[in-house]
Amino acid sequence: MSRQLLAWKVTGLQSRNIKSYCILVLCLCLQLPAFAEPQENFETQAPGYVFDVTVNSAQQLDVILDRAESLRELFDLDQHGRIAIILHGNELRLFQKDNYAANMSIVDKARRLDQENIIDIKACQTMMRTLEIDQSELPNFIEQVPLAPIEIRRLEKEQGYTRL
Repeated sequence: MSRQLLAWKVTGLQSRNIKSYCILVLCLCLQLPAFAEPQENFETQAPGYVFDVTVNSAQQLDVILDRAESLRELFDLDQHGRIAIILHGNELRLFQKDNYAANMSIVDKARRLDQENIIDIKACQTMMRTLEIDQSELPNFIEQVPLAPIEIRRLEKEQGYTRL
């Protein structure tokens, strides 16, 4: 309904009864959202992707990190968001400080990708306890979360991440 038509109906109320007036007011209330000023668009952060990782070898983890690195060239992070990699298996041992010499290339690649805001690596503390990995044994760039499935759900629900 146009504003002119609504104005005409309102001015024509002088000759109408109260029942018609109530119906018109109800119609006007239902039409208000159409006339509301558009709200300011707020920039929202692009949703990310969460990758649930349990691998059995350094080579398998290296493939995942290589894929994350190649994605950087394929899309704009501002449009597509970041990738959260949730580690909750034996691959956590690869990041232990005592194993750094043997896994230096993987750890350094993961650190670089994290610093370049391509990925966020998170470690499941529940699995760390199972594997007897102390919290101080992992590099600082790896965020530790209490339980992998809960963190995955949180990212999906609260931040709009898509599970891969």
